[in-house]
Amino acid sequence: MAALLGFLGLFGSTYAAGGLGGRASVCGSVPPFAPGSFNIDVINASGIEREYGVWVPKHYQQNVSTKLIFSYHGAGGTIARQRALDGLTEPAFNTDHIVIYLQGLENDDGKTTWEGAPQAKFDDLGFTSDLLNRIDGEFCIDERHIYATGKSQGGGFVGRLACDPNLSKRFAAFAPVSGAYYNASITKRAECHPQSMPILCDPGRKDIPILAFHGGADDTVSYFGGYRKKACLPDIRYWIGQWSERESLGETAVNSSIAGTNGGINITYGGGLVKLVFDGWNIPHDWPATFENSDNGGQNLTSFNATTWIMEFFGAHALG
Repeated sequence: MAALLGFLGLFGSTYAAGGLGGRASVCGSVPPFAPGSFNIDVINASGIEREYGVWVPKHYQQNVSTKLIFSYHGAGGTIARQRALDGLTEPAFNTDHIVIYLQGLENDDGKTTWEGAPQAKFDDLGFTSDLLNRIDGEFCIDERHIYATGKSQGGGFVGRLACDPNLSKRFAAFAPVSGAYYNASITKRAECHPQSMPILCDPGRKDIPILAFHGGADDTVSYFGGYRKKACLPDIRYWIGQWSERESLGETAVNSSIAGTNGGINITYGGGLVKLVFDGWNIPHDWPATFENSDNGGQNLTSFNATTWIMEFFGAHALG
């Protein structure tokens, strides 16, 4: 059975359409990778060979449905960098979720990108869908508890997943960090209005949980938005407000300060369904952490770990 699944998985979209893919998770079959291991594999998605990493929890059991997280690196990034940054394969943060790391492809200037960003030209929504189908057919997956997180352009792509009419129905919650939420259809500086620009979003369900993080000193993806790479980025407070409006949660947020930060605020709508963590005025384009990581280099540490808060947020939400 495992051999058959592996064979079918080589065909990407064809496999996704078969009886073993889609929403029918396979339980009872021997998984392709051993519990407690991290592995790199490839899948043919939309006719292109795509690389991904799989971390399997130590206590994974093939007859017990297991929660799943997809994680996306930033522009120019790699699976290895994202894995080191998000800490989701560390027992201090996660012991019971399978984690999938997806590798972006290079655009014409040799830099990896994600669909929706300027110069991106690959079908990363299709890659995500095909890979989700494969993982669902190789592991015993709890389909009510599938989540997505990512950094920078990967975080922007997580926002795109939440806005997709199909994939928004397969992921239970979304947690972008320092996200670049480009509208690449706005190509002229004069037409870029960060506090009123159109947000391209057509989710397939309501009540989508969103937890976003952003720092006030981010000079890569400004908290206040702006014109970048011949595209337009929204003001982050406006972007999260649009999610509240889309979810019919109202315009009024509940704000609470974050102890030990330089002006950090939890900005919450709908009792926490939609939430923006303003990391503080001193936090740049970082994955917030109380310890040194590859983003902060030991500088501008925060009083909280984004990964801890992401895992708590994911734990509070499931598909109905």
